[in-house]
Amino acid sequence: MKASDLAALPIAAGAALRQRRFFHPSGVLANGTIERLSPPHEGLPVESGNIVGRVSKALGTPGALPDAAGLAWRMPPAAFAATPWDVLLVSAGFGASAFVPNRVALRAVTSWSEAVYSSLLPLRYEDELWWIRARLTTPVGGSGLSLQAVHQRINGDGLDFDVEQARGNGGFEPMATLRLTEVVPLNQHAEHDVSFDPVRHSAPDVQVWPEWLRNVRAKAYRSSREGRDAES
Repeated sequence: MKASDLAALPIAAGAALRQRRFFHPSGVLANGTIERLSPPHEGLPVESGNIVGRVSKALGTPGALPDAAGLAWRMPPAAFAATPWDVLLVSAGFGASAFVPNRVALRAVTSWSEAVYSSLLPLRYEDELWWIRARLTTPVGGSGLSLQAVHQRINGDGLDFDVEQARGNGGFEPMATLRLTEVVPLNQHAEHDVSFDPVRHSAPDVQVWPEWLRNVRAKAYRSSREGRDAES
């Protein structure tokens, strides 16, 4: 058995016990839109359109307790693409600095507005490495890291994020705005229909980098789906 297979075993077991995601088990799924701000053909090939997104807590701490905050969204397949494109971000770093260690250091936060979301790993596209980060731009009521407050805000005035990209070690620049506008009711079991996987679901010529870690993540995501008997 390969080392990557061994690493994925606890994730499958944890997902089976929980009957939900091993990481980011608690979240709010919502419909929304993304609007590209970067000029065409500058940076990652994100296009404007409808998306489905998810705001989550990495460990699933109860109520408004601190946790690492997650933001994921799925974009429809681009022209001639075989799959949709999933982007997964998590709170990281110690502020808005472009310093690379700030992009990979997972961070627990005490409020949604405090989080700076990072891809943690760069994406390889057209022989260059690109990073993605996002920041919440609308206030969320209440105190702490409450998913109920996120739910209410989305179904109220919506939830907005600024999404930025950076090439290599360069600084971040505006790439898009993302808006969540309508919570998908859990009674539709929609959360189980969206198994976000940035390795399996990506745009043409866009890959999580480095390759060896991409393979580990691919098996981890697959094990999580198998553990909770979820669709791809």
